[in-house]
Formats: sequence, C-alpha cells, structure tokens
Amino acid sequence: MNNEKWNEICFILSDNIRTDISESDFELNVVQALRVLDWKEYSGDIEIRPSFQVGASNRITPDFVIKDSDNRKLFVIEIKQPNIPLNSRFQQQLFSYMRQLKLEYGILIGQGIQIFYDGNLAKQEDPILLETIKFTKDNDKGLKFVEIFAKENFNQESLRNFTLNGLKKLNRREEHKELTKKLLDENYQEKISELIKQDFLDQYDGELIESVLENLRIEIRAKNALPTQSELPKREFSKERIVDYSNGILPIELNPSTEYEFKRRLLLTKTAYITTFYKNGTSKQKVWNANRFRETSGVLGNLRSRPEFRNGEWQKLGIEKVLVSIDK
Repeated sequence: MNNEKWNEICFILSDNIRTDISESDFELNVVQALRVLDWKEYSGDIEIRPSFQVGASNRITPDFVIKDSDNRKLFVIEIKQPNIPLNSRFQQQLFSYMRQLKLEYGILIGQGIQIFYDGNLAKQEDPILLETIKFTKDNDKGLKFVEIFAKENFNQESLRNFTLNGLKKLNRREEHKELTKKLLDENYQEKISELIKQDFLDQYDGELIESVLENLRIEIRAKNALPTQSELPKREFSKERIVDYSNGILPIELNPSTEYEFKRRLLLTKTAYITTFYKNGTSKQKVWNANRFRETSGVLGNLRSRPEFRNGEWQKLGIEKVLVSIDK
C-alpha cells in the first residue's frame, strides 16, 4: 500500500509535470500529493499560505501548515519550483517558519523532499536535515516517508523513532569522517613505522628494521584521492595518449564528472583545484577561489573564459588538458 502511494506521489510531483512548471501550479500538485497521504483542506488538515502575526508589525506566510483534528500545528511545508535545486536559502526560509511557529518538523519540496528536525533530540543550533528523498519509484526512503507522514499513521512515537534513526546515521557519518581524518593525519602515520617495528622484533634486529624503514615510504591515503602533483607526470604520462585537438576546444574534465553535481558542490565549498597538464609531461595545480560563483554561473563557461584557457592561447602554452576537482 505504501509502495502504491509513494509511486503516485512520484507521478504527481515529478513524472507528470512540465519542467518549467510555476511555483503556483506546483502548489496544486503538492495539494494533490497530500491527498494521497489523506491530508485534506476540506477536512481542515491543511492551511494553504496562512498568515501569522510575528511581533508587533511583521507577518509570515508559509506555503502549507498541517494540523491535527484538534487544530494543533504538526509540521510546516515550503515548496519550490522543481527545476531549481533546493539550496541553503530555501532551507533558511523553512527554518524561519519552523522557529516562528515552534514546530519541530519542516518539509521542503521541490526537486525532491527534504525533512528537517528542530528539537531537543539534536544538539545543533540550526534545524538538522534528517533525510533527502528523490522522486524515484519504489524508493525505500519514499516508502518510509509515506509510512511516517501519512495521516492515518502520523504519531509522535513513530516520528521520534524516525528522528533517532536519522540522527544515528548522521552521527555515524561524522564519526567516520573524524576517524578518517585521524588516520590520514601525518602524526598518526608516523606511528605506523613503530607498529611495523614492533611486529617484526621477534624475527629481526631492531636496528635492521629501522634501517629498512628509512628507505621506505609508508603512508595511508584515501582510495579516491587524486594523485599528488609530483605523481601526476609519472602516472598520467607513463604511456602515450592521443588527444583530439581538431575541434579547437580544450579538453576539461570535472570531478565530480557531471557539471550539475560539480556546480552543486562548488556552491557549497566555494573552492576547487585546477590541474593543468602540458604536452611536455608536466603539470601545475592551483586553487580556484569561487566566492563570486553563483547559481546562475556556468562551470565550463567560467573556466574557458580564463585567459590561459581561451582558444588559441592554450595551444600556444602547450596545454594538453585540464582537470578541475572539488577535492584536492
């Protein structure tokens, strides 16, 4: 049953809409999707664009407020055009409504669904993102969304369990990042030699082990790490490569590979790393400070507008290709 409801929501909010649908038209689709979850304006479950007094002279107007049969506010929904990526500005708008209305849960709907929590279970100043759900059929996260937020099942105990599980996953990811950082730290890597020495002391003389270790380089690196600048010529140019220059366009490779994903991450990090490879087998890397990069900016257009990457100039400089990566 949840599977059928979620797939219908995907149809209403993604599969069956125009790519250029306006926010006002998309609002009607959201109302229809809420009906699938049995929340109805007719029953008094939904307030659409209600206006609330804030302070002496200000008012706020969220897109939707969902209420129970006792007229108590349960959660707030903010919607955005599905052709615009959900960003921090939209999130901050939702956060403001959550705080002003004193609601623990808020939902942002656009290209997908984002569920936020702002309560005592999370020790964080801003509301925390519990889940991001894409509009794909038979999505397990979508089925869980239906299970938790359908009117017939909606209760505080289920919400609490959902929230605790979400926070546990987030904490696990943070712990994973923290441990990874510790293992990659130079201070820890110095300990590896000592661990190796201890492991072989029952077989070899300590002085011999130290002598061998002095001639070895032992390090821990992330599997997806890019090669260092000193390694690039050896690794990248160890065999002859054929690059097509016939179209006069400089080959530029992005990491992440899609311009959409690269742009999304660049808007968050505001920093990328540009590695330029030359025909003579050398390479140079420099930092791209993207503080002025905006959502309306184009990634490849921005890069190709650089003086050294313009047509005619990169050929003179002997540039073979360019790799632009978010991660160093």
